[in-house]
Amino acid sequence: MKKTIACLIGFLLFGNLLLAQNSKNAQKARHIVLIGSDGFSADIIRNHPGAFPNIEALMREGSYTLEARSVLPSSSAVNWKSMISGAGPEIHGYTEWGSKKPELPSRVTNAWGLFPSIIGETRLQKPETLICAGYTWDGIGYLYEKEAASVNYAAKDDQQLTDSIVSYFVRNKPYFTFVAFAEPDGAGHGHGWESDEYFNACKEIDTYVGEITAAVDKAGVRDNTIIIFTADHGGKGKGHGGKSMNEMQIPFVITGKGIKKGYKIEDSVMQFDCAATIAHIMKITPPQAWIGRPAQTVFGK
Repeated sequence: MKKTIACLIGFLLFGNLLLAQNSKNAQKARHIVLIGSDGFSADIIRNHPGAFPNIEALMREGSYTLEARSVLPSSSAVNWKSMISGAGPEIHGYTEWGSKKPELPSRVTNAWGLFPSIIGETRLQKPETLICAGYTWDGIGYLYEKEAASVNYAAKDDQQLTDSIVSYFVRNKPYFTFVAFAEPDGAGHGHGWESDEYFNACKEIDTYVGEITAAVDKAGVRDNTIIIFTADHGGKGKGHGGKSMNEMQIPFVITGKGIKKGYKIEDSVMQFDCAATIAHIMKITPPQAWIGRPAQTVFGK
């Protein structure tokens, strides 16, 4: 009996050491790329296997779940803020679709007067790093500390945004890159989340993901990069903001240095866990007000 217990303890200790080592490998990544796509539902990937070769390649090469959840309401500003800020609307205060400022007082604010995002925390805790941020929907610009970024791209459309991000990344190899695509949300509102137009808009986003991934390769830093693809919410009919799983379930895909390959994440992943996972990789101490947890099981071989 004692021998069995000793073996179990040894096995658990070995497992913990292995997890810690794999986590350290991820923390050695020199570049992190966060790609978010407005309204890109988990259902579109689940229901059309093989239709999104670039995103699905990231899934095969890394870890993923199609059961990550948005916060409520399943609206844009609320969830973009949660994605990059490690907390829900009850804490960061952005509660509506197009919030330009918190409707509730943010529990804490930083030097820029905002509830802290991963962009602001990266600047504060790693002041010499290059940070690149870009978006198409202008609502994103109210949610993070633009002064903390080395460069901000406010693009007219997702293709222009992709071109700007690709050019900057290849030339400068930033430490942290944040890309916020506006589509396929517009196609969903205009034609429905079950429409051919929505499907084609998702295909277009997949192409842009491929272009950004190719830029990481062209820059010669793929082996030292972690790429994350996710979304703010899904949709149903021609809208979102409600409590259905079609609106709430989103993809969360992470691949790169120190990340398990072909691993389906079984643990719960929430919108605010994205920023916490990035902070863990960066060795950044998260603000006390963040409630997100790193997706620990993705670290490994």
